[in-house]
Amino acid sequence: MKQKWYIDKYLPNYRGYYLIKKVLFEKKTKFQKIQIFDLFDFGKSLVIDNIAQSSEKDEFIYHECLIHPALILQSARKKIEILVLGAGEGATLRELLKYKNVKKITTVDIDKEAVEIFKKFLPEMHQGSFNDKRVNLVIASAEDFLLNTDKKYDVIFSDISDFSYFNLGSTAKKSQINFYKLINQKLNKDGIFVMHTSDFSEVNYKDHFKLKKTLEKVFPKVYSYRAYISFFDDYWGFLISSPNPKFNPNNISEKFIRNKNKSRKIYTN
Repeated sequence: MKQKWYIDKYLPNYRGYYLIKKVLFEKKTKFQKIQIFDLFDFGKSLVIDNIAQSSEKDEFIYHECLIHPALILQSARKKIEILVLGAGEGATLRELLKYKNVKKITTVDIDKEAVEIFKKFLPEMHQGSFNDKRVNLVIASAEDFLLNTDKKYDVIFSDISDFSYFNLGSTAKKSQINFYKLINQKLNKDGIFVMHTSDFSEVNYKDHFKLKKTLEKVFPKVYSYRAYISFFDDYWGFLISSPNPKFNPNNISEKFIRNKNKSRKIYTN
């Protein structure tokens, strides 16, 4: 029997080969091509537009790193409201719902069909988070939602599948810096904005720092961090920022972080 391989071509000069145990789902929605594989070593894995997104084996690393730094920094607040741009497979929601002070989460995704696919095929990742009463799912483009809401949030996360498509499907004139200005306008004065960027290794780092420079034109404080994601076979970058000029995540001690994250894998290993 001929072996089937998924080939990740995210980097122009590199190819990642993953042996497929079983193809679980394939379909092109109005906005993107979705594939769900059962991969040897990685288990159930999501691929969008031929780019690796998350695997059952290690998606917790990405999602915990995206979510927990900002939530730790906001842990003193008794009640916080959150906006997530990009509902995806629901693992971001899963991590947010671990915090008792999170009272409401609005999550925005342009691709309703994709969300329904993820609900059906990736329960290991979302763990029923879409059904939590604190979650409000809005089907819209991220930019259009930001343009049409008057609400302000304590934390905004951008978990759009690829930061290059920050306003996929928007009816507004496309401008990357204007998108981040909109986010800044929708944050409370001590609010926090977090996003993933791209590969962020000693070899591949230019896209990360290019985006950081863009954010620095909008926010007075922007910090980088990264984590190694085995499914990506690379370090992945994140940016955390705030409209508060005194914002500094480095002021939090390691002991405080560990006390707040006793059930989180990436912070306790």
